[in-house]
Amino acid sequence: MKRFVIFLACYFCFLAAQAVRPVLELDSVVTGKYNALTLPEMKPMQDAKFYTCLDEVGQHIISYQFLTGKQAEVLFELDKVKGDGPERITGYEFSPTEAKILVWAEKTPIYRHSFMTEYYIYDRKRNTMDALSLNGAQRDARFSPDGRSIAFVRDNNLYIKRLDFGTEIQVTTDGARNSVINGATDWVYEEEFMETSAYDWSADSKFLAYLRFNEKDIPTYSFPLYGAFVSKQKRQKYYPGQYSFKYPSSGEQNSVVTVWAFNIQTRSARQMDLPVAEEDYIPRIRFTRNSNQLAVMTLNRSQNTFKMYFANPKSAQSSLILMEQNETYLDPMYDAIRFNSNYFTYVSEKDGFRHLYIYGASGGLQKKLTSGKWDLTKFIGCDTVKNVFYYQSNEEDPTRRAVYSIDLKGKKICLTTRKGTNNAIFNSDFTCSVQTWSDINTPPVFTLNDKQGLELRVLENNRKLRSELADFGFKDKQFIKVPAADGQMLNGWILKPVDFNNERKYPVILVQYSGPDSQLAVDAYDFDWEYVLAQEGYIVVCVDGRGTGGRGAAFRKSTYTNLGLQETQDQIAVAGWVKGQAWVDGGRIGIWGWSYGGYMTLMCMTDPTSPFKAGVAVAPVCDWHYYNTVYTERFMRTPKENPDGYDKSSPILRAGDLKGSLLLIHGLADDNVRANQSLDMAEALIQKGKQFDMQVYPTSSHSILGDTYRKHLYRKMLEFFKQNL
Repeated sequence: MKRFVIFLACYFCFLAAQAVRPVLELDSVVTGKYNALTLPEMKPMQDAKFYTCLDEVGQHIISYQFLTGKQAEVLFELDKVKGDGPERITGYEFSPTEAKILVWAEKTPIYRHSFMTEYYIYDRKRNTMDALSLNGAQRDARFSPDGRSIAFVRDNNLYIKRLDFGTEIQVTTDGARNSVINGATDWVYEEEFMETSAYDWSADSKFLAYLRFNEKDIPTYSFPLYGAFVSKQKRQKYYPGQYSFKYPSSGEQNSVVTVWAFNIQTRSARQMDLPVAEEDYIPRIRFTRNSNQLAVMTLNRSQNTFKMYFANPKSAQSSLILMEQNETYLDPMYDAIRFNSNYFTYVSEKDGFRHLYIYGASGGLQKKLTSGKWDLTKFIGCDTVKNVFYYQSNEEDPTRRAVYSIDLKGKKICLTTRKGTNNAIFNSDFTCSVQTWSDINTPPVFTLNDKQGLELRVLENNRKLRSELADFGFKDKQFIKVPAADGQMLNGWILKPVDFNNERKYPVILVQYSGPDSQLAVDAYDFDWEYVLAQEGYIVVCVDGRGTGGRGAAFRKSTYTNLGLQETQDQIAVAGWVKGQAWVDGGRIGIWGWSYGGYMTLMCMTDPTSPFKAGVAVAPVCDWHYYNTVYTERFMRTPKENPDGYDKSSPILRAGDLKGSLLLIHGLADDNVRANQSLDMAEALIQKGKQFDMQVYPTSSHSILGDTYRKHLYRKMLEFFKQNL
């Protein structure tokens, strides 16, 4: 009897604990309630002792001591500035001498990264602020090295503001929308080469080099602009608007790009003489420390030959400095190319893994600094006084990241101590850093560290968030190894329901992206809707198949010219592994993904051996003929070169083989993975007599942003899985 009473007491305590356990609300997750706290953007100052931050309300720029974190000085107070300006600022940059500050107001997006805004120049000594230009909004403004001029782009033309005289010089005059762009990049360069600015100042501020994009012959893509008819108060238009821009699909015409240099003194421009083909890419131009050397970085259209030239802005002549090529493709880390007086850095995977190389100023290879069967994942910077180089890599494990320093003699120091994912921002002389660490189950911790990596103090540890999440009682994500279709082991993680019981049978949802060089199975914190799925009783599994990153060139490039085929077989193999677990209901396995992950959902569900009962494809590529030149041709070559590869990898052509319940989702204002792909996929499914569900977001782009849209999207997906799994 006594034992029975004890049992009852324990049982009721258990029930009480279950009753008070809070419920994780889906809306709270997708709107960011449980996002980890981060530090405000820190901009190190030149003296290496201080850094600056913009306050949360956009009114003040404040400097702090690196070592103590104490506030040092208010450098900018918007309400006390003389002159007209914005009500708040959203960003800022110091001039090279830090005597002036370029600030900007609200941003109007152009594409994913680019934006237009109103820039203002703040003079710290005079406490005055003036508009950069009174002739319309600008983009990509940047100080000259001497701090006496600012270059910017407006209406596809390049301008220079001379601060000493208050005058504006128009560098180019032929810029026109959907025709010619000067000093900024076109859509595909911005999206795939991750660059919005296409100009650079010489070290002596006498030349401004820039790229000119002629995009006249690129096919135009247009989509309707919906959303005007929302309420009685806003009834303005009963017909949709139209948005058009230049989008080069695989095999189509790209921009013809040329390199020019503008002489500030003579106010004349000349084209650089470069031995590049009309269809070659020029992803970056950068002046070296030598004002007569403009580094021009080029890729052939097949993207398997990288060349870097030094062009002379005075003579327009050029010489080849570096060339690398292979049989598949190159994906250079352009921003890891840093120039010193005697050498420049370059990251290459010529030995099968990404490593750091040192080349002499004239282009000869001097030294390979790093080596091993691991990848350098980020080049952080270089102390050019002591010749010490800083980088992030996955030397410990493909799923982890640590920060290292290495000198020219090869002496290497690991500057991070915690296992997981580490990153660092250094002050200007590399004597201290702000480090960020997290692991798969721990929100980020920010610390201040000395030059040897020793922790000096904790800046933010997200303790409150950890406590809040602990109340939900979630299981930890656990790393797993799963065999690929060819037998080699793949990295992944698994999240089990809160009340997981080995004796029960659970439905499973596979979360994946699977695109080339991507990684989701990383030992880094990410709190997303998979926790809501786990709360609803689903097991969530994520596995990176072949073609993903962190495991060297051979693994990553195994999908070359055949995107989607091996990756599909690997996700099917993962589903097979899942079905083999005693606690899984093998008849209730789902899959979902976004963009490339949406493409993979379609590929998996149209495979003859598909084991998936339900799948959600958000903004999916449906056929590689539709997608852009740079991305698609890097991995697939052109449709003319690889017709079979394009056909075999097309969900549209496999529509008749669809198995299971499909939810197809797309934003109709998607400028990246164009919505006509999903609409054509829908037509193909209809023609084959296949039933499916579809959700469109009339005004949303690729990311379907905004709290209202995110709530609707994730509720829709959750309801779909509940109904079908």
